[in-house]
Amino acid sequence: MYVDISSSDFKCVFEEDIFHLPKRWNGGDFQFTVEKLLENYREKLRNVVGNTKYDEHYGGIDNICNGIIRSLEEYFKGYPSEAFVEFSKVMEILMEHPLKTYHKTTWGEFFEFNGDPLKLYRVRNVQQNIQYSRSDIFHTPYNLRSKVATCRYSIAGYPSLYLGTSLELCGEESKVTSLNDFQIASRFELVRNQHCHNTSIEVIELAVKPQDFVKKRINEISVDNKSGRYFDELNINNDEARSAYISWYPLIAACSFIRVSKSDPFAAEYIIPQLLMQWIRHKYNQPDELFGIRYFSCASEKASEMGFNYVFPVSGNKYIGDKRYCAVLTQAFKLTVPKYVHEFQTWKDCEEALVSDMELKLL
Repeated sequence: MYVDISSSDFKCVFEEDIFHLPKRWNGGDFQFTVEKLLENYREKLRNVVGNTKYDEHYGGIDNICNGIIRSLEEYFKGYPSEAFVEFSKVMEILMEHPLKTYHKTTWGEFFEFNGDPLKLYRVRNVQQNIQYSRSDIFHTPYNLRSKVATCRYSIAGYPSLYLGTSLELCGEESKVTSLNDFQIASRFELVRNQHCHNTSIEVIELAVKPQDFVKKRINEISVDNKSGRYFDELNINNDEARSAYISWYPLIAACSFIRVSKSDPFAAEYIIPQLLMQWIRHKYNQPDELFGIRYFSCASEKASEMGFNYVFPVSGNKYIGDKRYCAVLTQAFKLTVPKYVHEFQTWKDCEEALVSDMELKLL
């Protein structure tokens, strides 16, 4: 769905703080909160572009917003399968004009010689001060599914691999809440060369905030800070990028509410992102395809500015015998042996040590 919008109109819409992300809310009626945000969004668009142009060219946005609300309505009625049906209709509209999908494979030889600028990290809280192996910081093994809690883009009991572009960001996501806890960290690297593992790796972009466009951060790349929120493949001056974002904003916003209480077993803030991940897995379920999502952190406003998060679900293929880890993910990522974060003075010191560690290996 292509929506023609000028740069000035685009900025006029997203300069308002009410549309900035991530969103904090009062913890009351989540469906009403999302509905009100999307209602304000459509009203602002209509005021900026005019009723005639809106009615002629923006009808698809009404369908997207209404579909998201219907998904929440069905979910809260206790019909998650019906919620998925409604959400699938939203994705059919959006995928007519995708925001951005990054192909992470087929570039392999270039990165082998020049080094990979994408550095990914993972932090895990542990209780014992022992030597941990690479497998201890990978995704939760299949035989421990009962330990997998609900996460933003994955349902309880279903392991996924969550990574971040900044070690400090990963620390914000997994803050230690007990004096008995330690934190271990590893650096991960994509195996970009598809010939090595016969898997096409692609990542769907959801990491763009409205304020990124307004602040003109697109294409302003920092040579010294590759872990920051900088976009090198998305151009705000491109009409298609603006058009796509106008359509994708309702979905990105619905996925980007800060969780009110992590101690509660259910998180309404996770309904839409989990439906999105289920849709991706249902749509792209070939054994030689690995789809992930890139998104900004919603742990806090501070964390949302520290870099990007990536999530890669396990393939869902049946595992046999003692195969405790996803065969697709274990062939798609190399990683370092975990280090203890507390043995370094700062997050930066620990990150530098992980970057200098060249012993990246598959599980």
